[in-house]
Amino acid sequence: MQGAGTGEVGLFIDLENIRYSFLNVYQIEPNVAQFIEKARKHGRVSVAMAYADFSEHPQWVRRALDVAGIAARDIPVRRFVRDGHERLKSSADLHMLMDIMETALDRPQVSTYVLMTGDSDYIRVITWIKNRFEKRVIVCGVPGTISADLVAAAGEADHLAADHGVATDALLGTIEAVAIMMKRATPPTGFWTIKLIDQWARDSRNGVPGNDPDKSNAISYMIKNGLMRRYKTVTDVREVTISELDETHPMVRQFVANAGLELDPAPLRCLVCAARNAIDVVICVGCGAVLEIRLIAEET
Repeated sequence: MQGAGTGEVGLFIDLENIRYSFLNVYQIEPNVAQFIEKARKHGRVSVAMAYADFSEHPQWVRRALDVAGIAARDIPVRRFVRDGHERLKSSADLHMLMDIMETALDRPQVSTYVLMTGDSDYIRVITWIKNRFEKRVIVCGVPGTISADLVAAAGEADHLAADHGVATDALLGTIEAVAIMMKRATPPTGFWTIKLIDQWARDSRNGVPGNDPDKSNAISYMIKNGLMRRYKTVTDVREVTISELDETHPMVRQFVANAGLELDPAPLRCLVCAARNAIDVVICVGCGAVLEIRLIAEET
């Protein structure tokens, strides 16, 4: 890799790709301040933009971008129904491509482009700005999620890594507080979603300790390690993914006992009819279906 530059740098962040890659690879939220520091290694940052539908991400992410001096390009996803199921279509990558091209055309003084993504969709624009404008391009992705062809096209890489491993013990208090909040409270909708859990955890009235990234990391840990069960259902408005505590999980059972609360006598929800069943039941009491615990992996 070349040494640190002194020219101007354009930083372009595929936020959804980077954030979900961090969650999947490291099981923690990215340190947003690291983004701008990584770009500064290669010169003076004169353009810095991050692309996402920010309604799909915790509010603290956008605030952290503001603090770091990175402009948030909010690109709402398009929702449509196909085969009776709601689908999402993001055009954030297209907006990022267009901004890279406009920067190459309109700001010739930007000599280095730092692209934070692992997506091979950016290969063509990388080769275009290198070959036509002789720009230096550096790919910064999360190891294990990066297209090898993308790195080959750029010719340079300076990948992102976790600042440090998150000590599970340090998060235990936050995890327990989130679990007890979910056990004690019922949101206005009558059910929990990840977005609601995140919003309530950040509300100081609910007594969940830790900073905003800690709370997001705790929620991610609960999903990854089975403390929450997630399933899809159709409301009057649209299909939603509901999250609920899995009171068959040993950690959840211990948290509930520590708080002096009663365990749910019927913690298993039937995916066919939504009836509740006792922990040792195999056949649903509501519809006779064989009970199946179907966990929904976090989308990447």
